[in-house]
Amino acid sequence: MLKRITPLAQTKSFYQVFAFGLIFMAFFFHLLYAPTFDLVPDEAYYWLWSKHPSLAYATKGPLVAWAISVGSFFFGDTLLGVRIMSILFGLGSAVLIYLLAKKLFEPQTAFLAVLLAAACPLFSIGSVLMTIDSPSLFFWLLAALLFVYAFSENKRRYWIASGISVGLGFLAKYVNGFEILSFSLFLALQSTTRTLLWSKNYLYFIFFFLLLSLPIWIWNFNHGWVTVYHLLHRGGLTSSSVGFHAEELLKFFQEQILSYSPFLFVGVLLAVSLTLLVPVFRTSGTLYCVSLFLPVFLFYFLLSFHQAAKGNWTVTAISGGLILLAYLSSSLWSLPWVKIFVLGGLLLSFLQTALLHGESLSFLGIKPEKDPLLRPRGWQSVAVQLEVIQNKFHPDFFIANDYALASALSFLHRNSSFFLPTDLRSQTQFDYWDGYKIKPHCQAVYISNDQTAFIPECLKKEFVKIEPAGGFWREYKGKKIEYYRLWLLSASAEK
Repeated sequence: MLKRITPLAQTKSFYQVFAFGLIFMAFFFHLLYAPTFDLVPDEAYYWLWSKHPSLAYATKGPLVAWAISVGSFFFGDTLLGVRIMSILFGLGSAVLIYLLAKKLFEPQTAFLAVLLAAACPLFSIGSVLMTIDSPSLFFWLLAALLFVYAFSENKRRYWIASGISVGLGFLAKYVNGFEILSFSLFLALQSTTRTLLWSKNYLYFIFFFLLLSLPIWIWNFNHGWVTVYHLLHRGGLTSSSVGFHAEELLKFFQEQILSYSPFLFVGVLLAVSLTLLVPVFRTSGTLYCVSLFLPVFLFYFLLSFHQAAKGNWTVTAISGGLILLAYLSSSLWSLPWVKIFVLGGLLLSFLQTALLHGESLSFLGIKPEKDPLLRPRGWQSVAVQLEVIQNKFHPDFFIANDYALASALSFLHRNSSFFLPTDLRSQTQFDYWDGYKIKPHCQAVYISNDQTAFIPECLKKEFVKIEPAGGFWREYKGKKIEYYRLWLLSASAEK
């Protein structure tokens, strides 16, 4: 017989108090940590989206922009204003992990699942950065919890609520649509639930998902289905060299290990394998967790045969895997090697997470320009330089070489307008916004972090005079992170 963990206080309230204590400690830490570093360029890009309300955007759904709009309404265009909804989504996700694990298993598994999630590097930093991952994970877990009530009680309100939650998650990140496959796989795996696949309640579930996802379909219908092309391009599926590349698959696993820690990633894979291969671990709860994990993870695993998927792309799958790992760790706790594996792994994972919240990895010998922790640092030095440039050249507008740079500069210097060169707008949201207008005698400053000093051909045609105007470094505490070159662009005296 499998032995359970036997804590000093074998009560439900014991686990609940410690779990929620850990959840709210993490919440207040994230709340204090969020305003201590600048936006990463992707956050600035989404902030810029929020200033252009839309049913959807060229590369992503609208929910991230809507969430930033809510945060900015209450806290203004500040670091906290941009990130507050991510912090709240992170709080909600942690609570949902506890509730889902408790519903599927028992309180001690729920507590351990929360502990594993708190130790996960990507989960922690993802509860601060306002990207598509935080709302995606929240609505994935909400839908997963509601679907448990849907198939166990078969009440229509749970089926509808679950469909709405999947739809809202889809508005954040398209991978949330895979949750329909996860739920369908789970229902198909068990004879007791298989008939629900063609029930009227299942149709209600699908209908409300489609209803909530309508903004994306409507926007893409009106814009030539540009998102479809973007997703194919993002996955490397528009290339003529589609095939198996071992180095890309290796890169995929490296990304997973760095994002979730070696212990958690390997532990999740072991937990899934044990459930599939050992009948004694195959219960309704464990099969549900496997169903939440497999469709998303296998999709990106197969995609990585050609081009490696990013570490954060599998975050929804890993959430179900963490609950499964918590359950099996609890079940096998009497085995010494399990205790060593879990406790040692947790220690290393928390250490990795702590390093991720630091200012720099220079003590590891990583150069500033390669240091991922310096990506959101030093932008205030850029803001100072922008003010100097504005006062020196008095440009009518700025042009940046990259959408991420243009977005970051827009957040830093809101009194100026930033654009992309006409030739570089394609496949970005800038292609759907008004571009710069060249008037007689107007001047612009072109700013680029391209170290080849490349100047787009369109600028050479649009401006009669292009003069090098120096450059500057983005710096943080004496570390030179990235160099920006400047050119002064002058238009002709005639239209």
